[in-house]
Amino acid sequence: MTVPYRIDGDVLLLDIRLTPRGGRDAIEGAERLSDGRPVVKARVRAVPEDGKANAALEALVADAMGVAKSKVEVVQGQTARLKTVSVRGDASRLSATAARLFVLGLALVAMTALSTSASAQFVTRGDICTDPTEFLRSRAVVERAGLANPDRGRLLRTIRAAQSLAEEGCTNRDAWLVRRSVGMLNAVNREVRRPPVELPAFVRQ
Repeated sequence: MTVPYRIDGDVLLLDIRLTPRGGRDAIEGAERLSDGRPVVKARVRAVPEDGKANAALEALVADAMGVAKSKVEVVQGQTARLKTVSVRGDASRLSATAARLFVLGLALVAMTALSTSASAQFVTRGDICTDPTEFLRSRAVVERAGLANPDRGRLLRTIRAAQSLAEEGCTNRDAWLVRRSVGMLNAVNREVRRPPVELPAFVRQ
């Protein structure tokens, strides 16, 4: 599947469609343009004057990718909405982070609409060990919830921490870690009105 990024040596290049004066600073997942090209959707509050929007985008990408702002730069499309942003660092880690943030986002667009609609009914979903995409679903809902940047960042960090606990807990069948992970994920789900996830069967037994 074509993705909105590529690796060039120790640099990750992201293709981004930026909306300046967007009311908030947020990365809103990935989408395909009318010509089929995949891009990352982003918006910033800054105006497109004197490089302010580009600087805000660089800070936003740095936060999402977990790198210093000095390692992020708009290298193409400085005065256009379609931009290419470079991120310097460990190529394998950057690629894994980008895959987690954007690749599945292309496949989750329709899924997000369904989960958002179902969330009003508080339907119970699968468990985190049999369906690890629960973390991606929650992340997609958070990204599209219109939250202030500090709240969005807090919830996304909680999801990442919960996923890390789940990866270890499900692999080692550690009930305490899995319970902790489910509690953290469901705390996020409550804030964005998404259905809770169940504890895996081996924990309930």
